[in-house]
Order: sequence, then C-alpha cells, then structure tokens
Amino acid sequence: MSLASVVLLTVSCSSPSREYAVPTDLCGVQVPASALEPVLPAGDGVSLHPSAVGGNKRCRLHIDGESVLSTSIEPWEKDASAQDVARVALEVDPGDTQSKDRRFLYSKKGAVGRVICPGGNAAERSLWATVRVTHDDATEAEMKTLITAFADAVAASGECGEMVG
Repeated sequence: MSLASVVLLTVSCSSPSREYAVPTDLCGVQVPASALEPVLPAGDGVSLHPSAVGGNKRCRLHIDGESVLSTSIEPWEKDASAQDVARVALEVDPGDTQSKDRRFLYSKKGAVGRVICPGGNAAERSLWATVRVTHDDATEAEMKTLITAFADAVAASGECGEMVG
C-alpha cells in the first residue's frame, strides 16, 4: 500500500460524520432539510431550544450539546431595511452581500431577511428573520439559501399574524 493510500484511508476514517437526522422543524417553523443540512456540522445528537426575548422568537439548534445555529423572528418598523436589521444582528454587517431585491443580507456566518407576510402591506410593522452559525464551515451561498428558505417558511407558518397582525 502506498503512503498516499494510507493517508487517504486515515483521513477518511477519521473524518467526523453526521449521526443525527437533520431537523425539518426549527421550533415550529418548517424548514427544508436541503437548506439546513449544508450549514450543520458533524455530530451525534441534535436538540432544539426555543426562547422568546421581548417581542422576538428565537430558536437555538445544538449538536452534541453545543449551540451551532441560532434563528430569530423579529418585528421591526414597517420601513426597516436589511441594513437596519444587520446593524444589531450577530455575524452579519450592513456592508455584507445583499440580494438584488434588497430583501436579504448575508455573510458566511449570518444573514437577515425580510419576511413577506400574506397581506403584509397593511401591517403596521415588518417582520424579519435572522440566522447565524457559530462555526466556520458555511459559505455565503449556503447562508443565502438558508435565510431565503427560513424567511419563506416563517411567512407560511402563521407567525406573521401573531407578530405583526
């Protein structure tokens, strides 16, 4: 066996693996596993931890007891922009990459997105979704996919009526 084969076998045998099922529900919001899986690290067990702070709803996803993903749903002023939300969100800044429609702003570790609520034009407030990872394995493209899926899932979940109705 060549040295390259031994190194390859050692690397492939020692690579961490995902031993848990990727959730499709983040504390009551149905998110496609295909959007969530790319940003989650390897590990054995997964758990979800919902909380509410002020008018915001949060969800932390833990792998093996460690927080690896955090989401929030937050009401804002009706005319708030992605930059406004990014100013207070963790791991995303107002100067990070913005989608062409200006609905999303994202980096490799965090993202914000406007939730398009059904009948939302009459609402007094806007609703924003945020996502954040605590590791360095995600890409900007994966975070954009996740925030898009999460914001759309929030709009479909009934949170709009509860939080900005």
